[in-house]
Amino acid sequence: MVRAGLAGLIALLVGNSGLLAQVAPSGPMQQSGQPPIAYVLSEQVTCTCGHVNENYVGGPRGCSGCGQPLPEPPTGNGADIASVAYQHTHQYADPSYSEQPPVYGEPMHYGTPAECCNAAPPSRCESLLNAFGNLACLNTCGPMPALNIRQAPVMIGGGFGGSGRTNLRGTQVVQGPTFVATGTGTIPANPANSSLLYDVFGSVANPDFVSVGVGQQNGSGQYVFSVEESVGGTNLGLPANTQFLDATATAQVAGGINNGDLWNIVVNGEQTFNLIVPDAANAGAAVVGRSKIATNNSPLPRTRMFFNYDYMSDVPLNASGVAVNRFTPGFEYAFGHNDGASIEFRVPYASTLSSDVLVSGQTESSDIQVGDLFLAYKQVLYQSTDVVVSGGVSLTLPSTNDLKIQLADGSTAVLVENQAVHVMPFFASIANLTDRLFYQGFFQIDVDTTGNQVITNRGLESRIRDTTRMYTDGGLGYFLRKRGEKKDAIFDAIIPTVELHFERQLQRSSTLTDGLFVLGTPNADYQSNLNMVFGSTFEVCPNEAISLGYAVPIGNSSDQMFDGQLRVVWNRYF
Repeated sequence: MVRAGLAGLIALLVGNSGLLAQVAPSGPMQQSGQPPIAYVLSEQVTCTCGHVNENYVGGPRGCSGCGQPLPEPPTGNGADIASVAYQHTHQYADPSYSEQPPVYGEPMHYGTPAECCNAAPPSRCESLLNAFGNLACLNTCGPMPALNIRQAPVMIGGGFGGSGRTNLRGTQVVQGPTFVATGTGTIPANPANSSLLYDVFGSVANPDFVSVGVGQQNGSGQYVFSVEESVGGTNLGLPANTQFLDATATAQVAGGINNGDLWNIVVNGEQTFNLIVPDAANAGAAVVGRSKIATNNSPLPRTRMFFNYDYMSDVPLNASGVAVNRFTPGFEYAFGHNDGASIEFRVPYASTLSSDVLVSGQTESSDIQVGDLFLAYKQVLYQSTDVVVSGGVSLTLPSTNDLKIQLADGSTAVLVENQAVHVMPFFASIANLTDRLFYQGFFQIDVDTTGNQVITNRGLESRIRDTTRMYTDGGLGYFLRKRGEKKDAIFDAIIPTVELHFERQLQRSSTLTDGLFVLGTPNADYQSNLNMVFGSTFEVCPNEAISLGYAVPIGNSSDQMFDGQLRVVWNRYF
């Protein structure tokens, strides 16, 4: 191994100085069918002419004294020695020196290839192009992780994902109930110039409304007058936080106007509101929740298909809270030597608050919504008998509905187009603490790279970007029963776990305003929440497991995303 390593190092150094080496097609190992190893040889060979060729480099070439071909030199023992031909060298300036043309059809090898790794490519460019493959090779050549690590279950996970909510403040025109009133007053020859008093209870002495201006006839021949309150403070049946704006009186009978006629009076008010709505920075995905790598996952790449179910109570997507049932099917595929890397795909959907939010508060709370697509790449970076470290990146791609906030008249006050792409690099680790106790954890940063387009009915067009977030997840597990310890049992293995899941904003939330609507919470504190999960994994057979867990929020109640979370996780391994 020392000899192979030195030879490989010399070959690399020579290559960097412009001395290009190529394995000759006639080396001993080439004849045996094994991949040859390139060695730089420094030997003295005496030609039949008596000339001593100093610093001879193995490979067929002419004698520097007479030019005749030289035999293969003694290159050492073992089948792993081959001769080398050189395209150019500065050591031989003798005009009688002749070189063997390099053979470009053969691969270049440095050192002895380990059984678990492919040989490194010959050029730097190829090495860069195969960087991921080389990384996997280097780190899967380490010792095989202990059985406890290889059989450790996934982290159950917990949390809603994202802030879920924001504030919307503004005003809207709302319509009160229709009143039937008796009209009495001065009616000239032209009824449009009438001056009328209207009373809901028929008491002309205490009228509720008075006509303003000139009346008009509608398409049905009925006279319509603008009216206002005759005495302020009348109970007009308007919602809370609403002031009288205007009203109209429409005669029930077409044609002329007579004292004592009945009129329909419609009252409009201007309502000021400050609502809790789904987080606009997440658009429609806010009602489903954000996916993250630590949910039903392991630091080890694995080939599996899975299904997650979550029930979360009192999620603050509106003022009263919403019960969310979330479902997440997906798969992970491991590849590379010893399955050193994997790709993962998930598509969550949920019975939750509708993404078409009504300011009136009558939003559907059990609507089926699809969340954003989740993709992840995971790579083993280091492994030993008791520790495995991996890393990678996950993405969420916009696939859910836009978020619409609608006023009482049916118009859209705010439209948030779902366009955000989140890039979330992560590191993960798993460690064997004893023959039964293990730890696993994840650390991830969530960055919104594009933001979402926001359009209001007053003409504002802008973008709102979600805050950068940090996810820290860790858990301990214990093999209460290992595979094979009780062959007749219902479950092959039982592994109880306890986990902590922490999420924190690293920036303050964005705020947008168009002069009427204010979206967001100015000067809001950095949101953070901490959840603890108690659960257990039950292996039905060596390649199938069911995990049950319950998450409880800890700490600041204003940041809590639920009162409790039930998780059921199914995994099928291949």
